[in-house]
Amino acid sequence: MPRIYVIGALVYDLVFDVPDWLQPNLAVHASRVTMSPGGKGLNQAVAAQRLGGDATLIGCVGRDLFGDEMLKELRKTGVNVEHVYQLETAQTSVSSIIVKDNMPGFIGAPDASRRVSESQIRSALRDLGPDDILSLNFEIPQDVVPLALALGREAGATTVLNPAPFFTRDDFVIDYLHLVDALIPNMLEAQVILDSEADDPDELARGLLAFGVEQVVMTMGEAGSNYYDASRQVMQPIFPVDAVDTTGASDAFVGAYCLGLSKRWDRAVRTAFAAAVAGLSCTRHGTMSSMPFYSEVEALLDSHRNLSRHRGF
Repeated sequence: MPRIYVIGALVYDLVFDVPDWLQPNLAVHASRVTMSPGGKGLNQAVAAQRLGGDATLIGCVGRDLFGDEMLKELRKTGVNVEHVYQLETAQTSVSSIIVKDNMPGFIGAPDASRRVSESQIRSALRDLGPDDILSLNFEIPQDVVPLALALGREAGATTVLNPAPFFTRDDFVIDYLHLVDALIPNMLEAQVILDSEADDPDELARGLLAFGVEQVVMTMGEAGSNYYDASRQVMQPIFPVDAVDTTGASDAFVGAYCLGLSKRWDRAVRTAFAAAVAGLSCTRHGTMSSMPFYSEVEALLDSHRNLSRHRGF
C-alpha cells in the first residue's frame, strides 16, 4: 500500500468562537472553546489516515503536556509517529484561533515545529519509494523544504506542496517549484509566489505551471477549487453544507487529495473527493477533531446525485 509522508507542524489548538473581534483593553467572551491537537502537518496526516490511507507524520513537539497529549491522540488514529521527535529544549507549538462568523484569525506560538532538521528528514525518508506520496507545507523551517522535495524526487515519489502559511514573498520558493508535482495554494498564496495582483485563477495557475509544477490545485473558498495541468482544467464547486467552523478545511482538502494521489484516482475524482472532505470538516468544530472518516464522505457523495459519475471511490 502506498504510504503518505507528511512533513509539517504539530500545534495544540485553542479555538474560541466569539461574537466580536478582539479590541485593546476590552474583554470578549467566547460562546465556545474547543481544545484539540492541530497544525497543518498533523491535520493533513490525520485526514489521510481517517480516509483509509497509510500516513506517516514527520515533525517535532516538546516534552510537555501538549506534546504528550498530541502523541497519544495521534497513536489512536493509526498515524505513524515514529518520526515525530519529542524535544527537551523546545515547547510544543500552540495556536489560539479566534473564530467569528465561521471565519478564523490566528495567534501562533511556534517553537518545536520550527526545529524540524535535515537529519530528521533524511532519516524519515530513507525508505521513501516511487509509489509513495510526500506532502509538505510552510510550518517547518524554509530551508528544509527544498531538501525534502529533492529527496522525494530522487526516490520517484509524488511530491505535494501546500505553500501555507505564507507570510512574505521569497524568490527562494521559485527556485524549487520544479521539484513539486502537485502544488495546492489558495489565491492569495499563488499571488504572493508570483508577485502578482491578478485575481484570475486561470492566469495564476498558468504562471505557476510555467515554473515546472506538474499540476496546480487552486483552492478558492466558497468559489470551490480548480485543477490545472498542461492540458486540462477541472472546475470543482463546493459541496453545500451547514458550516460552523472552516478552520481545518484546507488541511482536510490536502490530506484527501494526497489520498487520491496514493489511490491513483483520476484528477476529477480526487478533486471532487477532496472538496467533499473539506466541506464535511466545516460542519464540526476544531481542527484534528473535524477530519471526517471515509464512510462520512461516501455518504455525502451519495447524497449528491448529480455527482454520481464520481462513485466508486
